[in-house]
Amino acid sequence: MLELVILCFSVVANLALAALVFAKNAQKSVNEYFAFFAFTLVGWSITNYISLHPVLLDQLFWIRLDMAWAALLSLSLVMLVNVFPTDRPYFKRLEKPAVAVGILVTLSAMTPWLFTSVDYATGDAEPVPGPLIVPFGLFAFSALGTSIYVLLRRFRSLHGRAREYVRYAMFGMVAMFSLIIFFNFIVVIVFKSSSFIGLTPLFVLIFSVSFVYGMVWRRLFDVRLIVARFVAYLAVLVFASVLYAFTAAALSFFVTGVQPTVGQIIPSTIVVGILVLVAQPMRRLFNRMTRAVFYQDDYNTKDILDELASVLVRGMGTDMVARQSSQVLKDTLKSRYVTMFLKDPSVKSGWRRISSGAEFAPRSLPAALLEIFDQLPDVAMEDGVERTDVQYKALQEIRASVVARLETQSGVVGYTVFGDKTSGSAYTNRDIELIRIARDELAIAIENTMRFDEIQAFNTTLQERIEDATRELRNSNMQLQRLDAAKDEFISMASHQLRTPLTSVKGYLSMVLEGDAGKISQSQRQLLSEAFTSSERMVHLIGDFLNVSRLQTGKFTLEMHPVDLSKLVEQEVDSLRTTAEAHGLTIRYRRPSHFPILNLDEAKMRQVVMNYIDNAIFYSHEGSPIDVKLSTEAGFAVLEVKDRGIGVPQAEFNRLYTKFFRASNARKQRPDGTGVGLFLTRKVISAHHGSLIMESVENEGSTFGFRLPIKKLDAGNLKELHEKNDNENRH
Repeated sequence: MLELVILCFSVVANLALAALVFAKNAQKSVNEYFAFFAFTLVGWSITNYISLHPVLLDQLFWIRLDMAWAALLSLSLVMLVNVFPTDRPYFKRLEKPAVAVGILVTLSAMTPWLFTSVDYATGDAEPVPGPLIVPFGLFAFSALGTSIYVLLRRFRSLHGRAREYVRYAMFGMVAMFSLIIFFNFIVVIVFKSSSFIGLTPLFVLIFSVSFVYGMVWRRLFDVRLIVARFVAYLAVLVFASVLYAFTAAALSFFVTGVQPTVGQIIPSTIVVGILVLVAQPMRRLFNRMTRAVFYQDDYNTKDILDELASVLVRGMGTDMVARQSSQVLKDTLKSRYVTMFLKDPSVKSGWRRISSGAEFAPRSLPAALLEIFDQLPDVAMEDGVERTDVQYKALQEIRASVVARLETQSGVVGYTVFGDKTSGSAYTNRDIELIRIARDELAIAIENTMRFDEIQAFNTTLQERIEDATRELRNSNMQLQRLDAAKDEFISMASHQLRTPLTSVKGYLSMVLEGDAGKISQSQRQLLSEAFTSSERMVHLIGDFLNVSRLQTGKFTLEMHPVDLSKLVEQEVDSLRTTAEAHGLTIRYRRPSHFPILNLDEAKMRQVVMNYIDNAIFYSHEGSPIDVKLSTEAGFAVLEVKDRGIGVPQAEFNRLYTKFFRASNARKQRPDGTGVGLFLTRKVISAHHGSLIMESVENEGSTFGFRLPIKKLDAGNLKELHEKNDNENRH
């Protein structure tokens, strides 16, 4: 009876823990493999018990099935330990061969080659081993040895909380498997006795308790709430089962006069326990069903914000961003219309109108309403103002239920007007909170796209002038060729000549700051430093915007020639030292004594190097160093720029190189950034067959850089690189 109680408790504990950990975060490999491991523990514990008390089938079948579960248990242990606790595999190529061998051993355990028969001569069931017992033992011991080896290596390499996770796991695993191997393997094979197999659930419980202790007190998986819920479930289950068993026995005795046996009470008690366990999941199921009927307008705020962010990142022009984002909000909130009025000096009225659900939306934004709108809160509701107020009449005039002001640090960008809901219901606090979050992201994205539209408009105007000149000169082919040459010359001037005077200004300012023109006062130095920084930023902006324009028009090409990258980096470091010193920073760079000459686009590579160092300067903490390192590693030229600055939030890391995107903390640190520098960097490095280096921890610093293949960028492969870039531009 004691064995059955231990088994039931162990099974319930492990199944509950597996289900809860898996439900906490099914995407993490550690959670997934822990759930699988706990499941195999349960299967092995049950078959161990049944192998001593066989039902339905003969004892030999259950013993073989027990060994099959043991093989799965060994496999699941290796898979769990391989990703524990960092969620990154220690042996990257272990999974497929381990699964293949584990399945093969599991299937072979059910054959007569592992145990041929059961000997009852001594009174106990003694399985007779077959030829596969040695390979099976080797597999089990290898799994245990591999797991201990990985845990020991992890224990030595990890620090802090992660190391404590490994400590508790090692204790539980060694204790459990030591007892199991001795009593369930050595005692059975050597001493021909299976009397201790019934204690297996107790051994399993040792591992569960140690692992759970580590999770609760060391916050592994962050499952303190999960364990608390499990204890509550277990308490309810025990209380309900005991109460039912006592009540059923009492009613049977006092009403019918029949004294029920334990064998009669236990099955019905188990049924009651199962009903108690499934009551909560069934309640959640019916909650979801009723929610689907009565809350058809419900939505997941996180999913909507993710979808909106995707629109803002992908969108190129203001119209596209505004139209797609307003459509997302309209569909989510079930609004009759969502209209955006955006400031646009190029439009006669001064406002550009973009709407979803145009048949219900206001056609214009009267000038008289602008002053009234400025007095409204950031997000104003029709129901939130008095019906006698001027604001209420203004909202009624354009048939608006909600008005959200789109505003950045530069000022008001526009307004988003929401019509009433198609369902007839009012906007909830949750709806308003979604609008409030979305408007901040929309305002920044639209402001950036408007700047991009200005560049596009400039390019369009320029192209129109060239086309007009071409039409005037179409009667002469020679004149047409000269005009085309003039166009190319103009574009070349826009990309080079605009930089020339700025470079001169920057150079002369640098000379004055260095004392070449005589001694200057501290106040003069401060003013000149500000002028130097501003001229440098203007050079960067011109280069970035022109390259974005080239990408849009398919004119982004490389001008390759031999370049000493080590000298190029040194020059860029020297040019930015003054800016760094103005921010209280130091740049450390040691030029390599020997470095290969590579075929590169020098101007674009300068822009990449300058962009990395410039970002490090603006996002570093005052007084910290910036390390610039150039080296060769395994056939690659590697540049790394490391700072000790604000870093990048982990949730925003993957979007860092997309167009116009800037991390939230970067926007606070440097509000005037454009979000195109890293986007252009990715294009330039990709065109050189290179790859990016990105490592960052928020509030600790970042390492950015690139790897360039030395072999592909030598003189022999220059033609091939040109052909690849030409093909990419055509597509």
